[in-house]
This record gives sequence, C-alpha cells and structure tokens, in this order.
Amino acid sequence: MPQSLSKRSYLGVGRESFPGTATSAPTVFHPTKSTMKGTKKREQLKEERGNRDGVYGIVDTTREGAIDPKGPFYVDTSPYFMLSAFGALATSQPDATNVPSLYKHDITLADQPPTLTLFKNYDAALYVGASAAVEKWTLKFASEGKTIEEDTSFKHLYPVKYAGVTLSPQFSDVQPFAGYAPTITLAGVQTLDIDDLTIEFDQKLTLWYPIGGSADFAAIYYGERNVKVEFTARFDTDTLYNHFFNDQRQDDSFVLNVKGKQLGSHSGTNYYEELNISVPVISYDSMEHDLSKDNVLIKAKSTAISNGTEPLISAYVQNLVTSYTL
Repeated sequence: MPQSLSKRSYLGVGRESFPGTATSAPTVFHPTKSTMKGTKKREQLKEERGNRDGVYGIVDTTREGAIDPKGPFYVDTSPYFMLSAFGALATSQPDATNVPSLYKHDITLADQPPTLTLFKNYDAALYVGASAAVEKWTLKFASEGKTIEEDTSFKHLYPVKYAGVTLSPQFSDVQPFAGYAPTITLAGVQTLDIDDLTIEFDQKLTLWYPIGGSADFAAIYYGERNVKVEFTARFDTDTLYNHFFNDQRQDDSFVLNVKGKQLGSHSGTNYYEELNISVPVISYDSMEHDLSKDNVLIKAKSTAISNGTEPLISAYVQNLVTSYTL
C-alpha cells in the first residue's frame, strides 16, 4: 500500500505574469516547512423548524487559501518572497566583464507587488495556490547556534489539485547564513551589542469578492504597510537606552548586511553571496530591562518612520541568479 511521507513534501514557487493566472510549473523549489490550507466561510442554517435540533443545513459561501512557509533564509530562492512582499526588483551586474555570473538584485517598495503561484506537494497529492500575496514577511536573527530564519504569511486562491506533468523538485547547493554573521549599523555606527533581532514587514490585504457566480476572490487590494525592528542588546552602558529614555526623541537609522560564500574576485574586490536590508528611520516604541541572564539586557521595539524622501525599507541580494521575472 502506498505511503504519504512528510519528508517527501516540498514547495515550488513561480512568479505570475498576471495576478490569479497560475504558472504552469514552478520556477524554483524553496527549502522550507509549510502547510497549505483552504478555508471556507460557511453559513449554518438555524431557523425555527419545529424541533430542538441546532443546525439544519450548511451553505458554503466565499473561500480562500493560506500558507506560512517557515525556515532558513536562502539567498537564491528567498528573494521571491521578498519581491512579493516589497513589490519591485531591479537586476544589475557589479562586474559583468570580469565576474559575469554575479548578479545584484535591488528590492524596493511598490504599490502593486507581483503575485506568486505556490505548489505544495504532500507526497500523495500536489496542490496549487494561485494569486499568492504576502501579508507578513519576517526575518529572525539569533547569534548563538542559529541560522537566519524567514517566516512568510501568504493569502492565495483556494487550493486546487495540480493537473500538470509530474514534477521533479531540484534544489540548489546554496547554504543559509549563520545567525552570528551579519553586521548591524545603528545611526551609522557598527554595533556589537545586539545578539537577537527580528525585522517584520506587514501589509493589509483586502480580498475582493464580487457578486458574479464565483466563491473565489477576484482581486487583491494592498493597504497600509508597516515595518518593525525588535532586538535584544546588552546594557553595559546606557547610551542606546537613552535614545528611548531621554525626553527628546532620538531616532536611528538601521542597516544589516551579511555575506556568505565568495562568488568571485577581480583587482582586489571580492564578491560574495550577500543580503543587505536598510531602514532609514526607526523610532523606539519601548525599551525594557531584562534580568533573566547573567548580564543585564534591554528588549527594544521600534517602528519604521516614513521621512518622505527615503523608502520605509529597502534591500538587495547578491547571488548567481540571473533573473526573478518569470
């Protein structure tokens, strides 16, 4: 008798040319753990019908899908999720002549991000979630014994069973970044005080269900977006703490950069797998002392502030991927 095994599950990703028009097959396969869900809004019939029975029937109304991939950040495949969250991507070559296989991808904010088609295999069956839009994207860093972790929350059309040719998942040999590897810059100065960090991007999604004969949504409207930066820092001095504690507000700029495997070199310039995230202005919402460890810590929570001239958040990745289009 055939067996459906959890370890044979996988997630495929494709970028859609038009929202809701599913790609026929994945462009890449992303190493992660995920569960694709289909949910329906159901109306229970509870009218008075002459007896004490509670429910007389069910009417299914609108429906949607959701998936929450969680796992290490991979510099070659994770940018698909970043692109679907932020909205725009431009590709260049830092040294096309001498290191022709190297590409830099600048990821910036846009009002209409591209949607993805997600292919979730459960070994015994494969399901497709089209028109996948990112509701929340989170990066988590912990210096001790961890890799950089990525959590993404998608909404998409109600899953349908895949009807294409049999897929053969292929994964690259790219490795995730270690949690200790990034450099962090606050207000233009590199800091060694932070050992735990979370960057969270979220945006409101409104699913549009017209009266037109279908239980599926017909469009996604993107609403307000926000960025949060939270971290744990040592309290050997009160310098950072005073950015919150003092009467006058003191905001910081925030930049994170992490380099991995070397991909090329020319004339003394080395090129690496790389991730860079920049938040021009973070304002501290709270800082609390933490005495749970031997050394005094502070738990800081901050919100990105729009200054009208710079993006709320931007990023770039450097890798061997030529394109994140179709």
